[in-house]
Amino acid sequence: MNLPELGQLRNDQSTYITFQKALLDLDIALHSDTEYYFSKVVALNLPVWVNPNFFIDLSSIGIVSTNPNIVVPKVFQYYLENICRNNIGINDEQIDEIVEIAFWKSLNKMGLSMEQIQENIVTFQNKMTLSNFIKTENNNGWGELIAQIPNKCKKLTPVWKNISNIANTVQTSDTDTALYDNIDKEFIFSSEHKKVLDFENFIFEDEEVSTFDFNCLLLFYKDSTGKDKLHGINFIFPFEDNLTSWSLETFTQKTNVVQTMGYQFIFNLKTCNNEASMVQVYELNEQSFYNEFGETLGKLNSFLEEKMRENQLM
Repeated sequence: MNLPELGQLRNDQSTYITFQKALLDLDIALHSDTEYYFSKVVALNLPVWVNPNFFIDLSSIGIVSTNPNIVVPKVFQYYLENICRNNIGINDEQIDEIVEIAFWKSLNKMGLSMEQIQENIVTFQNKMTLSNFIKTENNNGWGELIAQIPNKCKKLTPVWKNISNIANTVQTSDTDTALYDNIDKEFIFSSEHKKVLDFENFIFEDEEVSTFDFNCLLLFYKDSTGKDKLHGINFIFPFEDNLTSWSLETFTQKTNVVQTMGYQFIFNLKTCNNEASMVQVYELNEQSFYNEFGETLGKLNSFLEEKMRENQLM
């Protein structure tokens, strides 16, 4: 697989980067008439870009810029996608979560410790909603997707799970320009590099009042494997130059408080509208609707009961 050509982050709008494996899986779903739909959104809070905490020098592959708007997409191009084009499974076993594995490893490559990544970077998660679909003749169509961070959201404690069938060392034989973990063109996977988000066991606290920050969004999808796979990353704003560092504009949200502002992000992305996919989308949207509808009615009922008790005491 040839590495993609990724340009710098846009300076006048948000930038969404789709990883190649997601496009390959979409082609497979279209050809096989199997499901492919967006499932989850994850909010990230990336730190300030500054040497040596969150920073990487790419001069070894001919990139002299230290501007993260240029450097970060190039790390995805030359490192993340380089991992994804190689088979990292034990005995050539396919790793369905390879893009997510490569993404967290890319952040580690740029200076963040795996402890930082697993404890501080992921700040929120919600389901995705497909609100509209535009079908065109020359391709399968585009979906209007909604990623929402509601005004009263629960406090998240992310949980991680192990992917045990990843090799400790992966030797490559590619001859083009790319990034590796050493001069022998190897990727080294410690036990901490073999972890992905365990969505099924995320802990949501519905009473503790706190705050969380975010400045990027990850979108996940599901296909016939039934596993959540990383589709791409959205940089809501580009990095801003602060003379001695670079930072992303960051949003702050309170948990378990009604008097806050919610956030809603709309994406127009190429997706799949075959029958197998739409059945899953309808079911996901229906569950989201009834869960939110029931929660709203419950809050309204509690409010009315409280007001009735107040009137009885008067």
